[in-house]
Amino acid sequence: MYHKWKRVPKLRLFMSLRLVFLILVGLGSSLVPSLLWGAASVQPVRCIGMVANDNVGNDLSYPSSLFYDPAADEIYVTSPLKNKLILFTADYFPYMSVGAGRGLHGVTSCYVSDNRLYACAGASKDEPRGHLVMLNGAFLPEGKIFFSGFEGADVFLPRKVVVGANGNIYVTGLTGVGVVVLDPAGNFLKTIEPRDDVLGVTEQVAIISMTVGANGNLYLLSEGMGRVYVYDRNEKFLYKFGQKGGESGKLARPRGLAVDDRAGRVYVVDYQRHAVSAFSLEGEFLFEFGGMGQARGWLNYPSDVCVDSFGRVIVADTFNHRIQIYEVVGDGAATAPVTASPEAAAESPGAAIADVEETAEEVPTPEEAVVATLPVDKRADRDKAPEVLPEAPRDDYVLQVAFSHEPDAAQALLERLAAGGYQVFIYEVDRGGRGLWYKVLIGPFVEKAEAEAVAARLKAEEKLTAIVSKR
Repeated sequence: MYHKWKRVPKLRLFMSLRLVFLILVGLGSSLVPSLLWGAASVQPVRCIGMVANDNVGNDLSYPSSLFYDPAADEIYVTSPLKNKLILFTADYFPYMSVGAGRGLHGVTSCYVSDNRLYACAGASKDEPRGHLVMLNGAFLPEGKIFFSGFEGADVFLPRKVVVGANGNIYVTGLTGVGVVVLDPAGNFLKTIEPRDDVLGVTEQVAIISMTVGANGNLYLLSEGMGRVYVYDRNEKFLYKFGQKGGESGKLARPRGLAVDDRAGRVYVVDYQRHAVSAFSLEGEFLFEFGGMGQARGWLNYPSDVCVDSFGRVIVADTFNHRIQIYEVVGDGAATAPVTASPEAAAESPGAAIADVEETAEEVPTPEEAVVATLPVDKRADRDKAPEVLPEAPRDDYVLQVAFSHEPDAAQALLERLAAGGYQVFIYEVDRGGRGLWYKVLIGPFVEKAEAEAVAARLKAEEKLTAIVSKR
């Protein structure tokens, strides 16, 4: 009896410790902590969403490059295997894609400046040389830029392109070293070739990616050196930071980077370490997050990163065939919550976002929405009273089914869904230089479960993927 009595407190202690451990693991499923357990401070990072489908409902396939366009509040995701750029709205709805039909072949990345899209295109059967394709705001071809004037120009394959504050075009390649600098018309100016010491020997540095800060500074990333080289807007070298290595605070095989000027950070995605490292703008290492895995928040050979207007960090989780959206806890930025459904969070690799709260614009109440007939030029009919749905509570849900710039296509989808018994309406969005676009919405629904049930029915009956949005 004596020995049995003595073991009871030990058993209770063991069970208490086990409970604490399980609680910590549970918290870890919603918060992705910094990997720097030995650092002075640990910065929690929350995974708030995942996207794993393109605009036609197919799985994303090896997303490798990202670009956020602040003017249009859109995200471009490059899928080189499918040879297309997929456009997502600010609430992560994949509304269209461009590819071979717009002259893109072997596309690796893109950049948008002054309503013009520049896409890096590789060699093809019809065009054996790598080049840049230019598309206007309506995604119609405006021309191509071919490379000349430097050694290896005839075999140069562009990988990443940005437009600087001075209007110059900067291009990194899959071959060669440094950065090719073109004037705004596409004429060759020079190359930027950083040099660094390797075991006491000064060598040219290969640049794999780059980005531009709000002040015009150029941030050039070297995968081989594990380092970032910073130049001012006039291409004068300022400083460098980063250290090659396979541990926290170092970069093993960095592939992409992004600058968050509001938070004062540079994010660098490390392909080999399956992580994202955060540095200050001056190059001081701050924290990192990620780690290899397939569950929500974990990464599998990520390739690129960008930051949207809310300060959310978007990562191309390449070998998990998805993009993931993170927010840094405690930033105090105006981040709008984005949450994936439990089903999406549980799938591995991830599923499309099933619940996104509106961020870029508010979905209207039904009395503000066009319902039955959509005129071809809505601007000429602004004084006409549209048919409206019955009034509904403001705190409700809708399904976003499509986002089209073709009024006839939106109207056709509305009529098709209405014939199927869905309560559908259209919301007009004025996108400035891109004209009027039309959201096709179903609802409203008072309960989220009801909206999710209709979304499931819509996918089964109409083969359409919808986003549940809380208004």
